[in-house]
Amino acid sequence: MSKDKFKKVEHTRMAEAVVEQVEEMILHGTLRDGERLPSERDLADRLDVSRQTLREALKALEEKGLVESRQGGGTFIANIVGSAISEPLVELFSRHEEAYLDYMEFRLLLEAKAAGLAAERATPFDRQIIRARFDAMAAAHDQDDAARDAELDADFHFSIAEATHNPMMIFSLRSIFELIRRGVFYNRYVVYLEAGGRDRLLDQHREICEAIEAGDVPGAEAAMAAHLTFIIDFFSGALKMRQRFETARLRAEAQGFKL
Repeated sequence: MSKDKFKKVEHTRMAEAVVEQVEEMILHGTLRDGERLPSERDLADRLDVSRQTLREALKALEEKGLVESRQGGGTFIANIVGSAISEPLVELFSRHEEAYLDYMEFRLLLEAKAAGLAAERATPFDRQIIRARFDAMAAAHDQDDAARDAELDADFHFSIAEATHNPMMIFSLRSIFELIRRGVFYNRYVVYLEAGGRDRLLDQHREICEAIEAGDVPGAEAAMAAHLTFIIDFFSGALKMRQRFETARLRAEAQGFKL
């Protein structure tokens, strides 16, 4: 963990100041779910507070549900975002293909705006991260590893969410991208994206990346909207085709025909 993450606090309201700093770091994604905090001695030194003050702050954070202590393992940021996606909901989505269209429609509404905000607000560091995430996708493009593709896809999109510097946007989209990471939908739409579909996806991600790098707000919004609309249209068309095939098959069987 980088020592630059933490800064010394003033010698007034010490415990409250530590709590506020950690809360802000969680809000802005500097500290993430499951991340282990430095040792008590190290963290107290970085913050320039006594270990007793630090213990008071960590106790307050634990009471708020923001950190959790593990016996013999240290203190960790609590799994705040993960709890937003219940297991029954994940299973429900995975069993019903129509739910994918609802999921993508929601992403379209949020992510087009997120891309525009990223183009407007991204720092040089944000742009480096987004470019690195895209480059990783491009490097893995020919490996045909759906699980790896899902992880890289989520990483790329989430780096854009982080570049909005809007905590509500970041946390909302982190929950959404968790479904990608878990493969609830990803394998399904990859199956449908044949005949150059994956190549088109990579080109679309490149256009999004380049628009954000250029600070092109309308271009970034348009590129993200086009990308997600492409997936929605492709999946919707494939789903309708399969439904027609199934209807025709049942009709044919009723008339004594079989393939």
